[in-house]
Amino acid sequence: MLALKRMKLLTQPCRAHAERWLRTACATLSISLALGCASSGPPSPPSLHLPTIVKDLTAERVGNEVQLRWTTPSKTTDDLPTKGPLTAEICRAAASPSPPPSPSDCIPVKRLAVQPGPSQTTDSLPRLLTLDPVALLAYRVQILNANQRSAGQSPEAFAAAGAAPPPVEDLRATPVPAGAMLEWRQQPTTAPVELARLLEGAPAPAKKAQPKPTSRPSPRLPSKRTPPPRQPTPATPTEVKLQTPQQASDPGGTIDRTAQFGETYRYTAQRVRTAALLGHSLELRSSITPPVVILLKDTFPPAPPTGLAAVPGGATPADTYIDLSWEPNTEADLAGYIVYRQQITPTGALTGPATRLNATLIEAPAYRDQTVVVGQSYTYRVTAVDTVGNESAPSAEVQEKLREP
Repeated sequence: MLALKRMKLLTQPCRAHAERWLRTACATLSISLALGCASSGPPSPPSLHLPTIVKDLTAERVGNEVQLRWTTPSKTTDDLPTKGPLTAEICRAAASPSPPPSPSDCIPVKRLAVQPGPSQTTDSLPRLLTLDPVALLAYRVQILNANQRSAGQSPEAFAAAGAAPPPVEDLRATPVPAGAMLEWRQQPTTAPVELARLLEGAPAPAKKAQPKPTSRPSPRLPSKRTPPPRQPTPATPTEVKLQTPQQASDPGGTIDRTAQFGETYRYTAQRVRTAALLGHSLELRSSITPPVVILLKDTFPPAPPTGLAAVPGGATPADTYIDLSWEPNTEADLAGYIVYRQQITPTGALTGPATRLNATLIEAPAYRDQTVVVGQSYTYRVTAVDTVGNESAPSAEVQEKLREP
């Protein structure tokens, strides 16, 4: 019995030590498990810095070249900013009805250094592609990183191979009463001519003046006065496209009836040939002419008034006048009329200079001359004047005299 008690006394410290070790081990294991749960897992592979694929490639045939435009991406496929030099590789494929060209059929034709943002280049076509028959061309672009690797080629942009129409030659512009007369050398072609009109020196949109406050707000309190909302200013169109209709022959000219007097315009022109290929409506454009600048100045007077008639008074001694009337002019910019009078001798000859009777323009097609002398014969003429002061040739004259009642 005594031996059993001694063994209990000896084993108690060992048991306490074992329990403390077990608690410490469990705590350590808990911390390790917690840290393991917070771990991000295996590391991600490094970025390949591949620029994203171009999505907005366009192609336009002008002369013997194809003009290509796109936006070079500023982000990689990992949504990181692009780094290092970038290279655009342009490839071209001849499209056929079946099967459609694949990226592997696209033959590289050009490489150029590019920066993120709007980019463009031209592909000068070989001679065989500038001759008829018209055929379909498919273009793609891919952006290569510094390691000459890319994420892939862009979707196709289509242009037409074949003979472009002849360029417009000797373009000239002349003011005419109806607007701007545009003329060029006629060519044996039916391709319509497209004219681009650019308004030069367009004034900046006027800023609407804000009303001034009637009293100054307190410096300690914010003003409760709400400013009126700003009204949007309509943008002034600066470029207009005009096209002659499809005709059996080149018209050699047209009139821009929408041009306004007092404005300065810059015109360019090119012929446009259209073609439908494999479901695509495409254009073959000629090269653009050098610009022609014209100040559309109104130097054209109205037409002379017609139908001038004179009716004398004289029914009573107080009726000392001669009434004039004529047909009204129809010009949109008509400002009014001027009446001229000249005396006639008893022998029927004109004497003295023609005298203007009205100091200000007459708006209505009628006038009463109250400065006549009884028994004196007169001849009358009328002219029309437009808003910029151009005066027409005189009307046909009419003779009359005031007789005694």
